[in-house]
Amino acid sequence: MTSEKVIWDSIESLHQWVKDQDYYGWDPYDALNSKLILKLCMGSPYLEILATQLNKYSVVNFRTLLRVEKGIDVKGMALFAQAYSKMYTLTNDENYKDDLLNCMLFLKEKSLASVYGYDCWAGHYYNFRNADKSTLSPNIPDVITTSNVIKATVEGYTVLKRDDLIEMARGGYQFLVNSLLHKSKDGYFYLKYDPLSNDKIVINASAEGLSAICKLMRLFDEKNMKETAYNLADFLISSQNTDGSWVYSKYNNGKVRTQLDFHQGFIIDSLLEYLPFADLDQKEGIISSIQKGSRFYKEMQFFKDGRCHFRYPREYPIDIHNQAQGIITFSKLISFNEEFLGFSTKIALWTILNMQNNNGYFYYQEHKFFRNKIPHMRWGQAWMMLALATYLEKNEGQK
Repeated sequence: MTSEKVIWDSIESLHQWVKDQDYYGWDPYDALNSKLILKLCMGSPYLEILATQLNKYSVVNFRTLLRVEKGIDVKGMALFAQAYSKMYTLTNDENYKDDLLNCMLFLKEKSLASVYGYDCWAGHYYNFRNADKSTLSPNIPDVITTSNVIKATVEGYTVLKRDDLIEMARGGYQFLVNSLLHKSKDGYFYLKYDPLSNDKIVINASAEGLSAICKLMRLFDEKNMKETAYNLADFLISSQNTDGSWVYSKYNNGKVRTQLDFHQGFIIDSLLEYLPFADLDQKEGIISSIQKGSRFYKEMQFFKDGRCHFRYPREYPIDIHNQAQGIITFSKLISFNEEFLGFSTKIALWTILNMQNNNGYFYYQEHKFFRNKIPHMRWGQAWMMLALATYLEKNEGQK
């Protein structure tokens, strides 16, 4: 059986399982989607952080016992939509087109334009307490979700040809530049994670925004988009460490958070998206940044058999989101440098063999001596659907 056949069988099995669940599922961070847990936490941010982390890392799924309700994740639906656009383009199967339309109608309904004045989206259907005590809620839009919806709407437009999708995408762009674009103390423009994040700069947030803007620039030749993209790319290049990596975030108090995981792939992807639009004075720097970043990502974060470190240098657990992002990034890198040809295949096959259940869904994490088999919908299934669809799309382009 060829690698391509294995991957098609995998994605079709995953697609069927997702449809059987009607997109409802759990998430690693969904503890506060339980009224019982909220009552026990008594409003304490420390107890909410503790409950969220215990729920996230528990191998035993206590969610039913603790009355954690399943939900449909907005970011997850944006990822599924991107995958369906690719799958329809590859197959002309009308079922994928119907699935894409249903995802887009859901995303249109979830827009927070009536609250914020621009189309924008919050990432999750539940409240979430970060380790630094900051909060995310279904009413606070963020750059990652909004950017992924923009990408989904642009790709969806190429299939569905609905003008309302383009209006949604343009509204999302206006939210990014009017509500999140900010200038750092050292003079670089970046995107805040959400309207309330004034005390930190999350590097990959600007990368996701840049990727979304590049999607729009395929349709619109507008000076302000080009300027915004130029500035965000300049920020990403300036933020890169000499070894090719990027830190996760920087705080106003001088604290730096280093977290070497799938977020590295987000940044590489954004620079790859931007490269065709880069000015001559910037192109050399973009190419150099991609070369350094991809070398670190492959040689330091991944093992030769296709497994990704959890957070370099920590090996375990092998996390499904890390695996999915590796498939995405190295599939995209094939067009940049053929030396990556085959590595995305190795990651995909290892993940399918070791982390996919016979029912179609993917496990959350692979530990050294056991597996966490909880089937998180957004974290695992949505990212793997997009990863496998991206693999098939990019490898089709190599034929």
